Amino acid sequence: MSEATAPKDLSTIQLGTMFTPRVANMLGREGIRTLGDLMTCTHHDLDRLPAFGVGTMATIDAVLAERGLRLDRRDPHQPTLLEEFDTVLDQRDQLLALIERITDSVSTVEGLRDIDTTLGGMDTKPTMRQAATRRRNDRR
Repeated sequence: MSEATAPKDLSTIQLGTMFTPRVANMLGREGIRTLGDLMTCTHHDLDRLPAFGVGTMATIDAVLAERGLRLDRRDPHQPTLLEEFDTVLDQRDQLLALIERITDSVSTVEGLRDIDTTLGGMDTKPTMRQAATRRRNDRR
Protein backbone atom coordinates (compact mmCIF):
# COMPACT_ATOMS: atom_id res chain seq x y z
CA MET A 1 0.00 0.00 0.00
CA SER A 2 1.47 3.37 -0.93
CA GLU A 3 1.90 6.11 1.61
CA ALA A 4 -0.78 8.19 -0.12
CA THR A 5 -3.43 5.46 0.25
CA ALA A 6 -2.37 4.23 3.70
CA PRO A 7 -4.88 5.11 6.45
CA LYS A 8 -3.70 7.89 8.72
CA ASP A 9 -3.48 7.55 12.47
CA LEU A 10 -6.79 8.97 13.73
CA SER A 11 -5.06 10.84 16.54
CA THR A 12 -3.16 12.97 14.03
CA ILE A 13 -6.22 14.22 12.11
CA GLN A 14 -7.34 17.56 13.52
CA LEU A 15 -11.11 18.18 13.57
CA GLY A 16 -10.58 21.70 12.25
CA THR A 17 -9.66 20.15 8.91
CA MET A 18 -12.89 18.14 8.76
CA PHE A 19 -15.61 20.31 10.27
CA THR A 20 -16.76 23.89 10.18
CA PRO A 21 -15.05 26.15 12.72
CA ARG A 22 -18.25 26.23 14.78
CA VAL A 23 -18.43 22.44 15.14
CA ALA A 24 -14.66 22.07 15.64
CA ASN A 25 -14.72 24.78 18.35
CA MET A 26 -17.69 23.18 20.13
CA LEU A 27 -15.86 19.86 20.23
CA GLY A 28 -12.53 21.51 21.11
CA ARG A 29 -14.06 23.19 24.17
CA GLU A 30 -14.83 19.69 25.44
CA GLY A 31 -11.27 18.47 24.80
CA ILE A 32 -12.18 16.67 21.57
CA ARG A 33 -9.56 17.95 19.13
CA THR A 34 -8.65 15.00 16.92
CA LEU A 35 -10.57 12.35 15.03
CA GLY A 36 -9.18 9.81 17.49
CA ASP A 37 -10.72 11.79 20.38
CA LEU A 38 -14.06 11.97 18.57
CA MET A 39 -14.15 8.25 17.82
CA THR A 40 -14.00 7.46 21.55
CA CYS A 41 -17.32 9.30 22.02
CA THR A 42 -20.82 7.92 21.59
CA HIS A 43 -23.92 9.74 20.40
CA HIS A 44 -25.03 9.75 24.01
CA ASP A 45 -21.80 11.52 25.07
CA LEU A 46 -22.20 14.22 22.42
CA ASP A 47 -25.92 14.73 23.11
CA ARG A 48 -25.02 15.77 26.64
CA LEU A 49 -22.72 18.58 25.48
CA PRO A 50 -24.04 22.15 25.80
CA ALA A 51 -25.50 23.72 22.64
CA PHE A 52 -25.24 20.41 20.83
CA GLY A 53 -28.35 19.74 18.78
CA VAL A 54 -29.73 17.52 16.07
CA GLY A 55 -28.16 19.61 13.29
CA THR A 56 -24.68 19.41 14.79
CA MET A 57 -25.04 15.66 15.27
CA ALA A 58 -26.22 15.26 11.67
CA THR A 59 -23.18 17.23 10.45
CA ILE A 60 -20.81 15.02 12.43
CA ASP A 61 -22.54 11.85 11.22
CA ALA A 62 -22.36 13.01 7.58
CA VAL A 63 -18.66 13.92 7.74
CA LEU A 64 -17.78 10.63 9.44
CA ALA A 65 -19.87 8.66 6.94
CA GLU A 66 -17.88 10.20 4.08
CA ARG A 67 -14.83 8.57 5.64
CA GLY A 68 -16.57 5.26 6.33
CA LEU A 69 -16.79 5.92 10.09
CA ARG A 70 -19.63 6.24 12.57
CA LEU A 71 -20.12 6.82 16.26
CA ASP A 72 -21.61 4.24 18.59
CA ARG A 73 -25.30 5.01 19.12
CA ARG A 74 -25.83 2.81 22.17
CA ASP A 75 -26.70 4.47 25.46
CA PRO A 76 -24.18 3.08 27.97
CA HIS A 77 -26.85 3.00 30.67
CA GLN A 78 -29.06 0.64 28.69
CA PRO A 79 -28.43 -3.08 28.80
CA THR A 80 -26.89 -4.74 25.80
CA LEU A 81 -28.93 -7.19 23.73
CA LEU A 82 -26.91 -9.99 25.29
CA GLU A 83 -27.86 -8.82 28.79
CA GLU A 84 -31.52 -8.59 27.78
CA PHE A 85 -31.39 -12.07 26.27
CA ASP A 86 -29.72 -13.41 29.42
CA THR A 87 -32.59 -11.97 31.49
CA VAL A 88 -35.18 -13.60 29.25
CA LEU A 89 -33.42 -16.96 29.49
CA ASP A 90 -33.20 -16.67 33.26
CA GLN A 91 -36.93 -16.00 33.53
CA ARG A 92 -37.66 -18.85 31.12
CA ASP A 93 -35.57 -21.22 33.24
CA GLN A 94 -37.45 -20.18 36.37
CA LEU A 95 -40.79 -20.82 34.69
CA LEU A 96 -39.68 -24.20 33.31
CA ALA A 97 -38.50 -25.25 36.76
CA LEU A 98 -41.87 -24.19 38.15
CA ILE A 99 -43.75 -26.21 35.55
CA GLU A 100 -41.60 -29.23 36.31
CA ARG A 101 -42.27 -28.93 40.07
CA ILE A 102 -46.01 -28.60 39.43
CA THR A 103 -46.15 -31.68 37.23
CA ASP A 104 -44.11 -33.63 39.77
CA SER A 105 -46.22 -32.54 42.74
CA VAL A 106 -48.53 -35.05 44.29
CA SER A 107 -51.34 -32.64 45.03
CA THR A 108 -52.83 -29.53 43.51
CA VAL A 109 -52.40 -27.64 46.76
CA GLU A 110 -48.67 -28.30 46.71
CA GLY A 111 -48.48 -27.16 43.08
CA LEU A 112 -50.37 -23.95 43.82
CA ARG A 113 -48.03 -23.26 46.74
CA ASP A 114 -45.05 -23.64 44.36
CA ILE A 115 -46.66 -21.21 41.92
CA ASP A 116 -47.20 -18.61 44.65
CA THR A 117 -43.65 -19.02 45.96
CA THR A 118 -42.00 -18.77 42.53
CA LEU A 119 -44.11 -15.93 41.16
CA GLY A 120 -43.79 -14.07 44.45
CA GLY A 121 -40.04 -13.85 43.85
CA MET A 122 -40.39 -12.73 40.23
CA ASP A 123 -41.22 -9.18 39.24
CA THR A 124 -43.49 -9.75 36.24
CA LYS A 125 -44.44 -6.08 35.76
CA PRO A 126 -41.34 -4.57 34.12
CA THR A 127 -40.53 -5.00 30.49
CA MET A 128 -37.60 -7.19 29.50
CA ARG A 129 -35.43 -4.09 29.01
CA GLN A 130 -36.32 -2.78 32.46
CA ALA A 131 -35.62 -6.17 34.04
CA ALA A 132 -32.28 -6.41 32.23
CA THR A 133 -31.37 -2.87 33.32
CA ARG A 134 -32.21 -3.67 36.95
CA ARG A 135 -30.22 -6.90 36.78
CA ARG A 136 -27.24 -5.08 35.23
CA ASN A 137 -27.32 -2.42 37.96
CA ASP A 138 -27.59 -5.08 40.69
CA ARG A 139 -24.37 -6.70 39.43
CA ARG A 140 -22.41 -3.46 39.84
